[in-house]
Amino acid sequence: MYLVAGLGITGLSVLRYFKAQKVKCLAFDTRENLDVEAIRQQCPELEIALGEIPGSWLNRFRCIVLSPGIAKSEPWVVALRKLGKEVIGDIELFARAVGVPVVAITGSNGKSTVTTLTGMALEKAGYKVAVGGNIGQPVLDLLLDENVYDVFVVELSSFQLETTYSLHTVSSTVLNISEDHMDRYDDLEAYIQAKTQVFADTDYAVLPIDFSVNGVFHHAKILRFGLDCPLQNCDYGLVECEGKRWLGYHHQPLVAVEELRLQGRHHLLNALAMMALCHPFSVCEEHFLDVLKNFSGLAHRTQHVATWKGVDWINDSKGTNVGATVTAIQSLGEQSEGRLILLAGGVGKEADFSSLKPAVEKYCKQTILFGRDKSIIGQALQGVDLRPVADLSAAVRLAAQTAQEGDVVLFSPACASFDQFESYVHRGEVFSRLVMDLQGE
Repeated sequence: MYLVAGLGITGLSVLRYFKAQKVKCLAFDTRENLDVEAIRQQCPELEIALGEIPGSWLNRFRCIVLSPGIAKSEPWVVALRKLGKEVIGDIELFARAVGVPVVAITGSNGKSTVTTLTGMALEKAGYKVAVGGNIGQPVLDLLLDENVYDVFVVELSSFQLETTYSLHTVSSTVLNISEDHMDRYDDLEAYIQAKTQVFADTDYAVLPIDFSVNGVFHHAKILRFGLDCPLQNCDYGLVECEGKRWLGYHHQPLVAVEELRLQGRHHLLNALAMMALCHPFSVCEEHFLDVLKNFSGLAHRTQHVATWKGVDWINDSKGTNVGATVTAIQSLGEQSEGRLILLAGGVGKEADFSSLKPAVEKYCKQTILFGRDKSIIGQALQGVDLRPVADLSAAVRLAAQTAQEGDVVLFSPACASFDQFESYVHRGEVFSRLVMDLQGE
């Protein structure tokens, strides 16, 4: 019997999966006040415990299916592991059941965009594609729907990879690594080890040009992608042809850069990573072009909200770590005629914000800080124009007062949202609404 631990989105998908498979399980959540009536209605015979696991249960289950929101280092999890209980996650259950090729994407930033692009390109090429995981639907729900898929494209977080041991992928990638979730990991190396678990059993390992392969791979073929690299060392990169820059494979031009709807370094890197991930499949230049010339980006990821009084307002609420915000600043800073006004702050997750300073110094005329850890960020950015405020509403109003025609207001918090918002999505929606309200004044 299984113990399903953590009854959030992932845990509920595990319960649905076990019910469909007629597998017996117990359900547990550490939250004592969790409303479980909806669960009881769907699974009336399911035994549910809140707060603590009953002692009488300990001999009734052999395996824990752990929510990605619960760390394996939690004392009660450690104690159960010492008793010989196996600890897996929903991705491991998926790995044991899936019977078609899988493409897996992880990284500190850009993984949702690359996952979406990869799914779109494979669909254009005629494959029946399921996209899910850390983005959209849980993978176990995809296994249960009535469709027959040719390939699964899954986004994976480091938390999911911690409890995944037997996932075979046709192609997989770690797009990038920047300091994140340091409130959960002992150090950056532990975070990297969790991420690179995606390469444990893959046919093609897709890597940025500067990523070290030491101790990571067993048998995988390596595909490199990047912009600033010698072409002979890079499989997917930039090619000069007919006086234009192209995204290409070795010396073969595939898509002219000018054709991409989204310009900027990180958009080019995302496109190259997608092409490399599609390498084992029959996807041609026309399919890539069709996707890249029409893709306008995902919500809350450097999303253009409005232009008001000559000022562009950009929602990058998905910028939940320093690396994501640096990328957004560099990309928009290189494109903008004016200077940037950065809005940042929230829950810092014990990150080192010093790496934010060079990009801020180069591209930002002003930085407005809000939220719980604004003083920590401010200490790392000493010497630049900083304006601390209480909350996002005050930050938007101050930016509206100081922005001049040609400027870009970039909302990229570099932090988690949970001090003042339900999620990064809620935070982005609030920002967009505040900006739209400005135009009504």
